[in-house]
Amino acid sequence: MNTDFDYVVAVEGLSALRGSLAEIPADVKRAAYQAVNRTTDRTRTAASRRMREQVAFPARYLDSTSNGRLQVTGRANADNLEARITGRHRATSLARFVTNGRVGNHQGVRVAVQPGFARMMRSAFLIRLRAGSANLDTKSNMGLAIRLKEGETIQNKKRVVQMGNLHLLYGVSVDQVFRSVANDVAPDAADFLEQEFLRLLEVKQ
Repeated sequence: MNTDFDYVVAVEGLSALRGSLAEIPADVKRAAYQAVNRTTDRTRTAASRRMREQVAFPARYLDSTSNGRLQVTGRANADNLEARITGRHRATSLARFVTNGRVGNHQGVRVAVQPGFARMMRSAFLIRLRAGSANLDTKSNMGLAIRLKEGETIQNKKRVVQMGNLHLLYGVSVDQVFRSVANDVAPDAADFLEQEFLRLLEVKQ
């Protein structure tokens, strides 16, 4: 079963001491969890920026504090020196990337998944979905669909959800794009975490 990808931020070395956190001096522990949380917020922002360079996700789609699809899902504290960033796993409807068109228009739609590049899909059209009718992350319950003629097939069946005689089209999930940039943001996150941890230790002294 697919699960969300969690990006874990922790102070190297201290994270191995979870079973004996009581033995770590309070000021060291405080500097550690504050550094982890600041690094996590910074890394989430950096990952969002890189993801939007690959896929035309609106910033608010990823970053909204109420329902953003790339969220800090766990924060460090005195009892846990780890924080987590999670990307939503639910597939993203291609309707979210439509730059023209209206419901029921069968003249085709223009879709821009990659920033700065749009593709005309002449056999696709927008439809309004009932809430919860498809396991897709949609925009205002909109779906991008095609109706196949007898004998027609779809090249990429991995990105299709069938609903009756219609096929809903979707693209990569936030989770998948997040995985693709995780290694890119890791070195900077590690450097910042180390520097911030040492800086906070000096402030406390």
